[in-house]
Amino acid sequence: MDVPGSALMRREQVLRRWIVALAALAGVLVILVMAVVLYWLRFVLPTEPDPFTRGPWVASVSATSARLSWEIEPEQPVEIRVTTPAGRTITSDTGVLRGLAPGTRYGWTASTGGGARAFGSVTTPPREAGAPVRFIITGDYGVGGEDQYAVARVGAAQAPAFTVSTGDNVYLTAAPVLFDQTIFRPMRPLMSQGPLLGVVGDHDTLWKGGQPLADALGWPGGGDRSIQRYGRLAFITLGVDGDAADIPFLRQALERTRDADARWVLVHRPPAAGNAILPVIRDAGAAAVLSGHLHRYERRMVDGVLCLTVGTGGAPRSDGDEFTPESADADISLAEFGSLRTDYAAGTIRYAFIDAAGSVRDRFSTPARS
Repeated sequence: MDVPGSALMRREQVLRRWIVALAALAGVLVILVMAVVLYWLRFVLPTEPDPFTRGPWVASVSATSARLSWEIEPEQPVEIRVTTPAGRTITSDTGVLRGLAPGTRYGWTASTGGGARAFGSVTTPPREAGAPVRFIITGDYGVGGEDQYAVARVGAAQAPAFTVSTGDNVYLTAAPVLFDQTIFRPMRPLMSQGPLLGVVGDHDTLWKGGQPLADALGWPGGGDRSIQRYGRLAFITLGVDGDAADIPFLRQALERTRDADARWVLVHRPPAAGNAILPVIRDAGAAAVLSGHLHRYERRMVDGVLCLTVGTGGAPRSDGDEFTPESADADISLAEFGSLRTDYAAGTIRYAFIDAAGSVRDRFSTPARS
């Protein structure tokens, strides 16, 4: 016979057991969740800082080889690895890749400490005349700001074989301590896909005449008078200014590059009408003069020579025209950040100026030889 209230006591005891069981289950779940979180934090999420203090970047490339460079802290072995279209693996612990095929794009990875820590691509120049090649032209970028990063990202998205600089690679002076901040980090998306060719600007020469910069980028002639080539394309650099004093070198360089499919002349400051170098360039049939200095994109015909100003790589510009004046003889003039995508194929060059948001703002085509 039940004692009054015993049924209630039994229900309370059952309820207490359920509460204890639920509390124990909750405790187990809390411990399980904590274990999963701790495991995730300890073994899954952790990443080590980028060991490369500079690069890797594509320092040079030929029809059958390429050389990558880097700086790493602390010093440790690095292996560069590419996989060929046929599925063969090529490796190098020095950065020099041999046995490549002409006119072929390869993806590469840089591994250290047991895992891939950087990646990019390298495109070997084709040997046959008229074969297509794409590259990017930019300049006046060396500040390390977001506009420079944006221009480099958009340029890299075009999958160029290499990049050409029109000068002013470092502001305000090209001291080596600034190279990583103003060149190697912001330009990494482009430099990991192909070599950076180019010319020094007036800001670059304020530190030892620009020689340390030329050494860091592997430019001949101190970034002044030189011939730089990518396969069958040639770039003749004249330095900050081009004038009558450059004509002997210019004539010699144009003669030495007669075999090129297309030739461009790089001089940092845009030439004005009446400049003595223009008739020499016109008579030799060079494709165009490439310049920077003015923080604009401009397309001009000067004394019968196509002159392209691409000083839009990210250096600050004024809101008005005080520091970025429009040239009176410009067919088009844009005070926009961006780069000039250039496609050569079968004797024709197609240009497209693409702004930092990825929009095409100007496009046109010309014969490779005038």
